[in-house]
Amino acid sequence: MKFTSLSFLLFFLVVYGIHWVVRGQYRLVFLFLASFLFYAAWSIPFAFHFLFLVCLNHWMNKKILKDKLSFWYPVSLCINFGNLFLFKYFYFLWSILFEITGSVFFSQEAVQTFFHSQFGFDSITLPLAISFYTFQMVAYTIDVKRGNANENPNLLQFSLFIFFFPQLVAGPIVRHGEFFYQLEVWNAKKEQLFEGYYLVFLGLFKKVVIADNLSSVIDPIFMNPDAYDGVSNLAAMFGYAARVFCDFSGYTDLARGLGKLLGINLPENFHAPYLSKSVRELWTRWHMTLATWIKDYIYFPLGGSRVTEYRGYFNLVITFTLAGFWHGASFTFIIWGFLHGLMLSIERKFDLIFPKGKDEKPKVWKKVTGFLYTFSFFVLSVPFFSAPSVHNAISMYIRSFSNASGERTNQMEKIIYSLLLTFILNYLQTKQSFPRENWSTAKSFTFLLIFSFIITILLGYLAPGGTEFIYFQF
Repeated sequence: MKFTSLSFLLFFLVVYGIHWVVRGQYRLVFLFLASFLFYAAWSIPFAFHFLFLVCLNHWMNKKILKDKLSFWYPVSLCINFGNLFLFKYFYFLWSILFEITGSVFFSQEAVQTFFHSQFGFDSITLPLAISFYTFQMVAYTIDVKRGNANENPNLLQFSLFIFFFPQLVAGPIVRHGEFFYQLEVWNAKKEQLFEGYYLVFLGLFKKVVIADNLSSVIDPIFMNPDAYDGVSNLAAMFGYAARVFCDFSGYTDLARGLGKLLGINLPENFHAPYLSKSVRELWTRWHMTLATWIKDYIYFPLGGSRVTEYRGYFNLVITFTLAGFWHGASFTFIIWGFLHGLMLSIERKFDLIFPKGKDEKPKVWKKVTGFLYTFSFFVLSVPFFSAPSVHNAISMYIRSFSNASGERTNQMEKIIYSLLLTFILNYLQTKQSFPRENWSTAKSFTFLLIFSFIITILLGYLAPGGTEFIYFQF
């Protein structure tokens, strides 16, 4: 069920209505069943596969909670990462082995024949949300091992923590300390409900009006950059920057809004990232829950910055290369992550050579320069994130900076206007969140009616037909 579909709207209205009628443990049971049904609407077999993993993780966590040295800790990590590897990275590794050895044993046809003869299907299907739910379960297990998670939830509470449908498919990645305590006091305040409505409509606006309209303009260029001129290729990079922000932050707004309507606050995942003045600052504002995850569970265990200077750079590069690989089983994502780790290392070296004073306030020209540099780097790294192959990404660079001839996109205005709207949305994130505490119920309700009316008109006239959220593939 797409969040932007009529079927999901009907599903949520039913869930929302019943949710506030039932009380206590019955509410937990109902929300879990609704979340399980939401996932099962995509695939019933994978829904039970997912449920089995959740039950198994809960059982192993109980063992680890009793004994921090329990051998179930490494077993748990192996099962979770093994499950992720099998479904997401198996074909990637197999193709590498085929390229290295040239053996027909590693060919795609041999794999298909084996699966068909042994299991009755030709290929492995990637389960929905596998990257997100794996990271969420692994984080909880590691925190139990470290002694940082002592909530000791029952199976129902833990299952809802992992299955909770608003954030299940594409995050934000929720940590135990942000969720379990809310199950004890489950009463949505007036402001929380108003903000929930606001975030839902804002997410729809970002996704349907901006991201989906950009998709049909820039996707053909990424798929076949050689057919378009240099200007179109460069414009597609800027267009994708607008699209990925509106698509992913739009999903996060929807997830947070739906969560608030159900009385659960989910963590913020974006906070004006395109106004950052360094790549380091960008990663404190972009996909914040993933950035925190890789910092706590990859970067710090590697030694973080508490090591020699060049080992610290190595840790940064490895951490972000793995973060890139988490996004997808492709060399494009590996290169994308490597570039971000490399740039973070360069920034750190620059700060060592040119240290800033503790009380020194950056001048306006430095802020502007930092903003232009950071956003330009993000845009220039886009081809390795979005292009289907390394060849396409490199072709986009060559054509963009060699003034290559070819077809010129006739939707340049749409890219420019979308980019402008994206920066306005980033700027608004720096302002006080809606609703303000001193707003009256009448004023808040009036605002929502007007806002809903405007969004409805925009959706009706500007919606091109829904596309899947970008991060659903991860």
